[in-house]
Amino acid sequence: MRLLWSQTIPPPLRGLSLARECETILTWDGQDSLFLFNHAGRIQAQRPSPAPILAACCAEDGSAYAVACGGTGVSPVGAPVVCWLAPDLGPCWQRPLRQRATALALEPLGQRLAVADAGGTVTVMDARGRTLWQATTLRPLHHLAFVPEKPLLVGAADFGLVLCFGASGECLWRDGLVAHVGSLAVSGDGSSVLLACFSDGLARYSTVGPEHQRIPLESACPLAALSYDGDCLLTADRRNRLCLRDSKGGLRDQINLDAPAVAAALGAMGDYTVVGLASGALLRFDERAGSVD
Repeated sequence: MRLLWSQTIPPPLRGLSLARECETILTWDGQDSLFLFNHAGRIQAQRPSPAPILAACCAEDGSAYAVACGGTGVSPVGAPVVCWLAPDLGPCWQRPLRQRATALALEPLGQRLAVADAGGTVTVMDARGRTLWQATTLRPLHHLAFVPEKPLLVGAADFGLVLCFGASGECLWRDGLVAHVGSLAVSGDGSSVLLACFSDGLARYSTVGPEHQRIPLESACPLAALSYDGDCLLTADRRNRLCLRDSKGGLRDQINLDAPAVAAALGAMGDYTVVGLASGALLRFDERAGSVD
């Protein structure tokens, strides 16, 4: 992995979401502003938030973005809301939420938005903000991901729960995973559902059922990402190492980071990596030859 470019936003960097088809990167910072970077690391759009940002996400094709804000108990700005944003981060519509959001996910082509809240409710809306279905979970979900090739939604709590929803919101399976979960990633066909479980390494499920395998790692890992085919894994561990791995967890390449990683994403082909550090640094590492336009 080689460093292709780096940028800095006001610290702390709170999170990032990668639109893999157009290679744009959505980030949000400690001053509750959204930044959209293009493939070359240049700011494409920027938008301040009137209330604390709780979560944000983007569609894989960059056609839509979403942000949830408010309702943290420290903001004077009313009830929590979720906003659907255009490619320039301009607002398209806004919907109130009963409780603060804990996770968001956009369908890869920007047709559906999933919102999990602190009350344990999962709501899926269409591109116009109309509710398609709702479901209730035993624990609030802190991680959500649509499966690109199937009408499925996978979710996980921060501890002790992972589940899979069908097209109408029915729970197809659930598992009481006894581990803390730092991140969730899915392959394109759903054959690999990867959970980063800190000191318990990685847990790999599929959308078929709750059976899973454990992938031990050398160090506690709060972050993991997958290539589209699931053959390439990315992990960011407590030793501030960013590691590229094969499907069995074997180490292919690694790089030492200057600060803890807050979020990390992997390109669809596993050929580039984007990582955000707590210091406010946004870094892109690339294995492809050539220069940035």
